Amino acid sequence: MSMSEHMCLIPAKAQSTRLPGKNLLPLQGRELLAYPILAAREAELFGNNIFVSTESPEIEAVALAFGARVPFLRPEHLAHDPYGVADVALNFLQQAPELQRFTSMTILLPTAPLTSADDIRAAHEVFNDSDLKYLMSVCETEHNAQRAVFVRESEVQPLMKDAMLKKSQELEATYRVNGAIVIVDIQDFLQTGSYFNYPLGAYCMPPERSVDIDTAWDYRLAQFLMADRTEDQEP
Repeated sequence: MSMSEHMCLIPAKAQSTRLPGKNLLPLQGRELLAYPILAAREAELFGNNIFVSTESPEIEAVALAFGARVPFLRPEHLAHDPYGVADVALNFLQQAPELQRFTSMTILLPTAPLTSADDIRAAHEVFNDSDLKYLMSVCETEHNAQRAVFVRESEVQPLMKDAMLKKSQELEATYRVNGAIVIVDIQDFLQTGSYFNYPLGAYCMPPERSVDIDTAWDYRLAQFLMADRTEDQEP
């Protein structure tokens, strides 16, 4: 596929319930928003077609400073529940119908700043080498999800009773969606309005690049991992 067939969208709202202003939090001297923009540029898949969707003039200024495009400010209501990333992406394509000429849209989040350009390229290889119309990045769960439990009225209730009797190495590995990369076929997405459509492709990422910042603890973990990565890259 040629570069002109791909576009990248980075949703970045100003509002955040659990970690206020998280998309502009500093990380190693840059705002979180800078990281997906720089990774997308380094991936060299999108040309000048890296867009940020936001309702915030402040976020718009940061996006432009790092080389992304902000064609318009989105409606304020999309920054609040119950609206999510899929709603934002759909609105973006509807508000800018000229962008519907692209074959695929890659959605990156500022809250996953450890996503690399190599991850973006590798995810595209999985997507392009298949008949998939949707792909998400995933990460193996720290503890096998088949051995998860509910706690109801102070009592442990296994999610899967049989799995509780097996050793971890006897169970098939389980994964979680890590929120770093989503790729959609634009025409199909315009029809469905959702990216949870099956078959849904998977691109597996390691845990050290799978932090999804939603809480203060996630932010501290990202700071540690980013500092550690920076030290590894120093000559």
